Amino acid sequence: MARYLQEMPHLMLTCLLIILLSATAAADQLGTSFQTIHSGPGLSLHKEMFMLPVTWSNEYNGRMTETVFQVSAKHRLFNTRLYFAYTQISFWQAYDHNNSAPFRETNYNPELFYRTSLFNFRPEYIGADIGFEHESNGQKPPTSRSWNLIYFSPYYHQANWLIYMKLRYRIPEKDKEFPGAAVGDDNPDITDFLGYSDLHVQYRTRHGHSMHVTLRGNARTKKGGVSLIYTIPVPTSERSSLGFRVSHGYGESLVDYNKSLTRVGVGVFFDR
Repeated sequence: MARYLQEMPHLMLTCLLIILLSATAAADQLGTSFQTIHSGPGLSLHKEMFMLPVTWSNEYNGRMTETVFQVSAKHRLFNTRLYFAYTQISFWQAYDHNNSAPFRETNYNPELFYRTSLFNFRPEYIGADIGFEHESNGQKPPTSRSWNLIYFSPYYHQANWLIYMKLRYRIPEKDKEFPGAAVGDDNPDITDFLGYSDLHVQYRTRHGHSMHVTLRGNARTKKGGVSLIYTIPVPTSERSSLGFRVSHGYGESLVDYNKSLTRVGVGVFFDR
């Protein structure tokens, strides 16, 4: 608890500064190839949306080889700077027919966030998101996993580059009265494995290839994870691409947050 309280004042002070500065920012969202920071009306991409029909993992292989897919979108509310977003990722053991091809794990991630104006420094643009999110796997004990977060996510955009960091504060939960209790913290040590921040670096080539590297971790425990997504455009389609995803470390899914896993998958990515 003391660790959370030490982190909170710095996070809130930074958020307040960004909000005050954004009130005087003249620049607004301009055309960008990165839908992640698109702030126009209607639905737009929030995180990557993909279908990986075949993946390999050091634990989930053989007949337990999994299909992994993710859907993610955001919507601006009432023409304000407030957004609702939703992301869902599923791990489906589609080839394990002997056990009725079960969905091993699905993580649900709704968010509500405020997006500042873009600061226009030509050719650079700087902005930030400030929000609340819940993530859980919707299971009962003992496999129930969840956490609630307040986050601050500043980003930098220049030409074909997008760099952003997500700084998060986990809202504390009460300890369970006994193991297996339905009420209480299902995963009190989750920040030991996932840390308090993520760093994202995205790059687009002039030929339309795309790369996204994500780093997360906890410097104190020296645990974390890394992932790489690389996509190649399909000449006959403007809204889909072929690509692969490689991840290693902790936190690939909530149920496996404290397991170090390696996964490689190939498939289709929808818009970008």
